[in-house]
Amino acid sequence: MTSSIHPTVRLTSQQRLEGIWNKRTYTIVRLIGEGARGSIYLARIGNRYVALKISQDSSVISAEVNVLKEFKKVQGPPLGPLLLDVDDAYISHDLKLAFYVMEYIDGVPVSDWVKREGLSWLFPISFQLLKKLHKIHQLGYIYGDLKPDNILIDRKTKQARLVDVGGVTALGRAIREYTTWFDRGYWRLGDRRADVTYDLFAFAVCLLSLDPHVTIHNTKERDIYKVLNQAKSLKPLTPILKKALSGQYNNALELKSELGVINRKQLQPTKSNRKTATNPKIDFWPEALGLSSIILVHAGLFYFFIL
Repeated sequence: MTSSIHPTVRLTSQQRLEGIWNKRTYTIVRLIGEGARGSIYLARIGNRYVALKISQDSSVISAEVNVLKEFKKVQGPPLGPLLLDVDDAYISHDLKLAFYVMEYIDGVPVSDWVKREGLSWLFPISFQLLKKLHKIHQLGYIYGDLKPDNILIDRKTKQARLVDVGGVTALGRAIREYTTWFDRGYWRLGDRRADVTYDLFAFAVCLLSLDPHVTIHNTKERDIYKVLNQAKSLKPLTPILKKALSGQYNNALELKSELGVINRKQLQPTKSNRKTATNPKIDFWPEALGLSSIILVHAGLFYFFIL
């Protein structure tokens, strides 16, 4: 395939794709995602909903299927969506394209979840994500296109899930897919070579984007540290975020460990906050209650120990 081929594929609602080899038939419901490497559709097979990715570049499908197969080998919570099927189908009379099918994760985008539930959820979500990133790095990859749009909170399990492997890149290679605001190259703070610090930079920007005082895409200057200074609700995390942005962590577990220390310190009740420290209604955002300092819910400690 040449680079001139645009990988996105236009399918219509109720269009049926019949796998040539496995003979499974999928009915398209609607488009749920589109990027530089293909299109993702919500589809139905029988009474089950699935996510179907299709591209005009067959190498995209092959590469991502291989990644999902590698992820499946890792024990514990899934690193990405579970792979269900791989096949080819005729999109029209003479156009045959490759596609693969994943589990459909019924989840809430992390930005919406935090906006609704509060920044006290930042810690359990972060612990889960950093453990996943560490396992991905151990496999010899980086996630690459880490951003809030690619993080869903499963409605049933309340677990953070990574839902798109389009940016997953072997360590040392050029990043396959990235999003401007979460790319360190955009901020002139490094190259686009796949290494651990690339993911951890993006992770820090994800946290910044969850602060209600920050609007990443409206930042005119390419100075991420000015954005960091705007994150008023994340002040206790400033030293950790600064280290992640400047590439000072060797691995994701180091960052997770330092977040855990901050979590435990914030949860230690004092004479002045002993009552409020165990109140699950208290939000991480000080402005929400007019507090002079940030108080975290006890649920954060619960999630820290079970993850």
